[in-house]
Amino acid sequence: MNNALESLLQRQDLWRGQPELQAVAGYKTGLYELTDHMPYWPAHGICELFTPAPGCGELGLLLPLFQQYLSAATLKPIALVAPKFIPNAQMLAWMQLSPEYVLWLDVTARRDALWAMEQLLKSGSCPLVLGWFDTLSLKEARQLQLAAESGNALGFCLLPMSQAGNNHPIPLKLALTPLIENRCCLQILKRRGGWPVPEIRLSGIAVPGWRPAMTVTHDANVVIGPWHDSEGKQSMRQQHHG
Repeated sequence: MNNALESLLQRQDLWRGQPELQAVAGYKTGLYELTDHMPYWPAHGICELFTPAPGCGELGLLLPLFQQYLSAATLKPIALVAPKFIPNAQMLAWMQLSPEYVLWLDVTARRDALWAMEQLLKSGSCPLVLGWFDTLSLKEARQLQLAAESGNALGFCLLPMSQAGNNHPIPLKLALTPLIENRCCLQILKRRGGWPVPEIRLSGIAVPGWRPAMTVTHDANVVIGPWHDSEGKQSMRQQHHG
């Protein structure tokens, strides 16, 4: 096999349908319900995970991956780019994740979040990166995929369910829908070397301590300053009447 062809076959955005031609497997998915369908995560590249809302079990789904990654003594952090929740001590303790190995990038501008995730993937400084986005274009997905290949990194883009119909050239697309009694339905929408799977029932993957990022709302009971303190200095605060 010539070098050009071998290099082409290593690309993660090349679709290869035969199971025997799958890319090298990465960490185990770690959930017994996935043993027969998806025993391993891709070694590198971009995976898209769609949910109807943040906090539907996506962190619980990835928890075995986090724990395996940190137990491998990589000494490199897991990066969270613009998460839709506030990382807190209760959550990290339950997940058995040391805070010093969790890098939280509280980025508000979408362009900055995309740039940060691309740089983290490309540099290899964080081989495991999660990014939260409301939309992701074909061009952006391709850029992130190429960055992950370059840095031999694994990235997850967490997106709303409305984005699940895209045709991005990535190795894995999943959809996670919450059910009753702490259960979820996982769909494998696309994967390299295998067929889609319409329904896999998962249980017990909710993460306690989930705190959604705060948004400021205004109603008739909230009066917004500026106010003046006792020394006559102007300050900004909110006063609640009720």
